[in-house]
Amino acid sequence: MLAKLSSYTLIGIDAAPVEVEVDVSPASMPKTVLVGLAEASVKESTHRVERALVNSGYHRPIDRVVINLAPADLKKEAGGLDLPIALGHLIGSGQFVIERRGNFAIAGELLLTGETRPIKGVLAMALAAAAEKRDGLIVPSANAAEAAVVEGISVYPVGSLAEAVGFLSGNLDMDPKAVNVEDVFARLAHYEDDFVDVKGQDYAKRALLISASGGHNVLMLWTKNAAA
Repeated sequence: MLAKLSSYTLIGIDAAPVEVEVDVSPASMPKTVLVGLAEASVKESTHRVERALVNSGYHRPIDRVVINLAPADLKKEAGGLDLPIALGHLIGSGQFVIERRGNFAIAGELLLTGETRPIKGVLAMALAAAAEKRDGLIVPSANAAEAAVVEGISVYPVGSLAEAVGFLSGNLDMDPKAVNVEDVFARLAHYEDDFVDVKGQDYAKRALLISASGGHNVLMLWTKNAAA
């Protein structure tokens, strides 16, 4: 049985859409095959997913499992594909069916216990999901506040594989993560350090001031003085 889910991978600071296809073929020689130009960290996800399934109370398919990450010519990095791959295993093996309506994207890393672990690049993924006009983005609970600052996308936090299954199957209702963006900016706008504490370095401080005023990027380099 074939399962298809949507996710993202990072390319620099941007998120690119990835379609996760998991095909489970019963009565075939047991083997798991991962294709789709996956980096080492993604290839390792098959082992994490297998243990996360078992430790969450589900059955690991003892069949031929083919995982395809499309498009094939795009390099896939990081562990954010664990959660959609695990859900694909469960759908492909008939252990649950998605009953909740909506076009959702899913991203998250899994611990061997089946709990979710925060990932990098969730803000970029939320921006991409909003641009694609998706109905929601499912991410680890620890990443929900970061993703929820993006307008136009509902962010659903899950703390485990079981919670993701419960939500998508319709057995578990949850409200989207709500974040007051103005409060976040007000809280983060105060810093303990100030340029007034820096003695000298007038050119460097002026460069940073101009960059911040214009919203430009800055590459900061420094060397440690090796003299005793």
